Amino acid sequence: MEGKFKSLSLADFQKRFPDVESCKKYLAEKKWGKAYKCRRCNHHHYCSGGKPYMRQCTSCRYKESVTANTLFHKVKFSLVHAFFIVYLVSTNKKGISSTELSRKLQIQQKTCWLFRLKVLQAMESKQTVGLEGNLELLDFTLGKLKIEKKGKVEYVKKRVFIAIEKKGKGVSHMYAYYGKDKSSLEIKKFVKNYIRSKSRIICPNWSSYKPLRLEYDVLFSKKHGKKNQMGLSKRMLSSLKAWLRGMHGHAELLQYYLNEYSYRFNRNRMREEIFDHLLNRMVEHKPRTYKDIVSYHGNQTFNWN
Repeated sequence: MEGKFKSLSLADFQKRFPDVESCKKYLAEKKWGKAYKCRRCNHHHYCSGGKPYMRQCTSCRYKESVTANTLFHKVKFSLVHAFFIVYLVSTNKKGISSTELSRKLQIQQKTCWLFRLKVLQAMESKQTVGLEGNLELLDFTLGKLKIEKKGKVEYVKKRVFIAIEKKGKGVSHMYAYYGKDKSSLEIKKFVKNYIRSKSRIICPNWSSYKPLRLEYDVLFSKKHGKKNQMGLSKRMLSSLKAWLRGMHGHAELLQYYLNEYSYRFNRNRMREEIFDHLLNRMVEHKPRTYKDIVSYHGNQTFNWN
């Protein structure tokens, strides 16, 4: 992962969020602002819900806390610690493991692991802006040794698709997606989700990519001596592989990590603002249960308007 982040200082974080009340105040401002709207009856007037920053609809009497209907819903530890995890995940150049979070905060590793995945969930692309212009599309395989119950060792492979938007001699934006296989159906799903129709795609001259020609301007790569037309995407692929192996060391719940890498790369110029940006996404996102978290595979097929 490229080291372009300048972390928000720890002193600034502690000054902004010294206690639970400051965290709740921030959540209330981001969640409701100046326009309260009841989630049950759409009424716009409220009164105090009996607890700090809780709001109660004056029509249907529905009460809602600042953490309800966000990724902070039912957090099992202090909101200050929850904000600090978001801070550490967002401002560390290569991310931070749940083991390291557990050590820093003296919270159980499994609890940190689950909440960290909620933070990574907020990094998922909203698919409001697609890749366009001159693009490169490529896929690669990740694998690991998996020991079955009967002692049999099986090599498990996972297929990853990566698309980059070129800008000058570099990369402007990129997205990565975990597919079930290398079929043309999976490739088409990825392309429809992340690439706009008027783009020009350079991809390998493989059979699974050829159906893309029916809907997109596709150019199949060819080698000209030592020069490769897909040099940028292959360089990005190597960087992503190195980051996955160095940071995570395994391929479980792979789409979370692909989201994290894409989010960091696409916002490498945000610097200090990335913390607030991720907090806002946590507030705007729907709550996730443990079952939702472990069964997540990424966004469903999305069609551009």
